[in-house]
Amino acid sequence: MIKLELTSNGTQTITKVCNHCGCHIDNLTTDDILVKPDWVDSNVLEFKDSQGNEVTRTEIPSDLKECKCEECND
Repeated sequence: MIKLELTSNGTQTITKVCNHCGCHIDNLTTDDILVKPDWVDSNVLEFKDSQGNEVTRTEIPSDLKECKCEECND
């Protein structure tokens, strides 16, 4: 699953954690989780990632929805 941590000084941390035990698996960026809502009209509003590439993905990747660490995957 995706975990977002916000600190009082404005720092944002996005991580991939195990759905079962909650341990840290990987650090993520906003580009990893950015999706374009299916209601968006591309002629009116463009969704672009940090590199300027158009975002066409409309769902979070399945490997971010259901994550297992190596210990829970055994």
